[in-house]
Amino acid sequence: MNIRTLEDLMNRLLLIAMVAFLLISACSVNTGMPQPTKEVENYTGLVTKVAVLPLKTMDARSRNIRKILTVRDLDYIFSAYPQYELMDMDYVADEFAVFGVPDVDDMDLEELAEVAEATAANVLILGNISSLRSDLYAVSLRFYSDRTNELKQVTFNVPNVKEERWKQMNESLMKQLDQFISNEVEKIYNVAVNYYAGENYTEAENQLKTTIGLDPENEEAFYYLGATYYKTERYDLAEESFNKVLELNPTHYQTLVMMNEMYETTGESLKRIAVMEKIASMNDDADLWLVIGNLYAEAGEMTKAETALQSALALDEDNAQIKTRLAFLLFDQERYADAIPYLESAYDSFPENDLISRRLAVSYQRSGRMSEAIARYESLIRANPNNVQAYLNVVSLYRNQAGETTDQVMKNELNTKALDTMNQLIRIQPDNAMAYLNLASIYLAQNNHSEAEANANETIQRDPSLYQPYVILATVSQSKGTTEYNRFVDLEKRAADAVGRQATTLSRQRDAAKVAANGHFRRAIDYLNTARTLTGEPESLRDIQNRLTSLSNLVSQTSGY
Repeated sequence: MNIRTLEDLMNRLLLIAMVAFLLISACSVNTGMPQPTKEVENYTGLVTKVAVLPLKTMDARSRNIRKILTVRDLDYIFSAYPQYELMDMDYVADEFAVFGVPDVDDMDLEELAEVAEATAANVLILGNISSLRSDLYAVSLRFYSDRTNELKQVTFNVPNVKEERWKQMNESLMKQLDQFISNEVEKIYNVAVNYYAGENYTEAENQLKTTIGLDPENEEAFYYLGATYYKTERYDLAEESFNKVLELNPTHYQTLVMMNEMYETTGESLKRIAVMEKIASMNDDADLWLVIGNLYAEAGEMTKAETALQSALALDEDNAQIKTRLAFLLFDQERYADAIPYLESAYDSFPENDLISRRLAVSYQRSGRMSEAIARYESLIRANPNNVQAYLNVVSLYRNQAGETTDQVMKNELNTKALDTMNQLIRIQPDNAMAYLNLASIYLAQNNHSEAEANANETIQRDPSLYQPYVILATVSQSKGTTEYNRFVDLEKRAADAVGRQATTLSRQRDAAKVAANGHFRRAIDYLNTARTLTGEPESLRDIQNRLTSLSNLVSQTSGY
């Protein structure tokens, strides 16, 4: 091997050795370097500015370790903690020198506050270093907080071995600093709460923001900040803060209560309901579910209202108030069959409640349970003889049943009940137009035209706006006209076969019948035309028009020869 080859080999070996050294050094650094947690890596709060004042050395041997700590180690350690900013130590030393303090250990709180202000630091670190032996040093430090104007003493030993020293400083210095800041946060928070309690919302807000900046996951600070915004009517900011609390703690009860109050103030009913649902679920609160059901109903959310009321009933099965509200909700949706069980239960609890009884009767009626409906209306009348609607409704049922039965005895009995009931109502309310209208209708169905006509006119006298009595009068007139028309047809046949004086007499009677029929038909048309002006119901209008067409033909047939 020649000299050139040997030199190349040596150079390669030297290069390999250097690379290996660098790799070992890197591993050593990574091993000794404190590694931040994932939470710290994602830190988004306030950064605390830390100023390290020139450390005092107690002996000649400690000067070397002071230089190592302040020139290299502290920068290295703090770089792993993004929540802290270590201020340039040359700058800090220059600013501190202005004060001309001979011994940092003698500085009082006022002096420290001045230094903190001059350096724009949040925390000052000051103290001394002394040697215990050649490879071990004692560090005695004080932490000063500019935010709370408080001091904390910290002591620990550091070896003169790099990796061990870094580990010790991380375990002692940084752990103690974290604890100091944590205590600082608690004190700032307590000050904020006191400001809030004293209604000094401006200072409360400032202190709470500082607290949150230092502790971004402090749910109580977010709660009081939201409450502060709410008290000062900044509702969007309040909502933002409250939502942050619920992100951190979905069951934070005070926040939910405050949000409920706020949404009630702002009129945001659906948001309020959502909050109340959380509260009700947390507490199994039947009464609150009842309130929620009512609020959903007011907002037109009937399905959600029913669900809420069912939740309330599941928690308190015997609660008559809940059953009543659920019954009314179903009734208002015209779900009469569904409402009946709850109405029956509500009636058992509140038998004197007229509204429950009436709605139960209507539900029976609309569900086709006519006998039960009649019994309920009759009971209503006995309990309250002035219940007009009960009279009218039960008479309607009497008449419907009378129209449906083929049993003449039963039909007569039902019609008699209807007449007696309406006459009873008239005795109580002599001017009740609907009572007279019902009487007119009943008499018309019985072909008692004189009474039907008389009661129809009584109806019009008391309420001219009703179209039905005019239809009844038209029916009566048409019936009379039909009677005269049939008489006319019969007389015309008989007159055609008669001779002499008999023929003359029959012809005169024939003509009189024809004129009478024509008059009744024309009168019926007048009544129907009046009725047409008083109703907008499509079905009634169609019926009136059909009858007018028929009557027009009859008028034509009875108008001359």
